[in-house]
Amino acid sequence: MIKARKEVSKLTIERMAVYYNTLMKMKEEEGVEICASTQLGENTGIASSVIRRDLACFGGFGRKGVGYDVDFLLSWIQEILGYNTEWNVLLVGIDIPVTGIVSYYSFLPPGFKITAVIDLDKNNRGYTFPAYNLAIQPLENLKTVIKKQDIAIGFINVPPKQAQKVVTMMVKAGIRGIANFSSVPVAVPEHVFLSQVNVASCLSQLSYSLRTGIADGYL
Repeated sequence: MIKARKEVSKLTIERMAVYYNTLMKMKEEEGVEICASTQLGENTGIASSVIRRDLACFGGFGRKGVGYDVDFLLSWIQEILGYNTEWNVLLVGIDIPVTGIVSYYSFLPPGFKITAVIDLDKNNRGYTFPAYNLAIQPLENLKTVIKKQDIAIGFINVPPKQAQKVVTMMVKAGIRGIANFSSVPVAVPEHVFLSQVNVASCLSQLSYSLRTGIADGYL
């Protein structure tokens, strides 16, 4: 198991995902086998010094004056981010169309698989997604679904008034990690990992940067 040399910031983990996706693109589209931090920086817009600092949190990956072996670095980032583990995911939303499922799958990293879908709209019960072998289930089945399919991660994208209720149900059913795409923050016990995915916050950072000329840093 890989262990960080020191406490790692949330931003470092976010950038590690960017490095992984960029390296995969460089390998598949350009056939890149060895990549210097300056080259990775040019492709990500992240300073090479920041890239080297991020990678140093987890050990030595490259050779000075040579660069990083792309395959080796990809495999280590997979290990660091848990991409080589199979994560069953439960999606809870409202009025989830087929395009909604497709959009979720489009951003899932390796190892993540949506294995169950719950829709709060009762009219959608029984709707199926044959391409993904999924059928929409009612909220009442949440606990059974989580236990039966050994689901570790939950995504929620529901109206604000229902967000905390759904999260509480997930926690009681044994979910260990939650990505909250709803517009309001939710609370979880200390043993549950939570990621608040707030689009409004991201857009607010953009509008602030555009208005002030001050960009978000690399800390």
